[in-house]
Amino acid sequence: MDYDINTLRAAVTVAGFVCFIAIVFMAWRPSAQRAHHEAAMLPFADDDRAHIETGESK
Repeated sequence: MDYDINTLRAAVTVAGFVCFIAIVFMAWRPSAQRAHHEAAMLPFADDDRAHIETGESK
């Protein structure tokens, strides 16, 4: 088989698409729900303690 630049382009496109599908699958799998919920709550963690340590009032 004769390989040229178009074969390489097609292979890179397919590899990129497979990586994209793998990332989407990893993000949307049901077992990742807990980790996503914990990450979503990080900005609100220790919010009360930060105000006490700096002496700010709410």
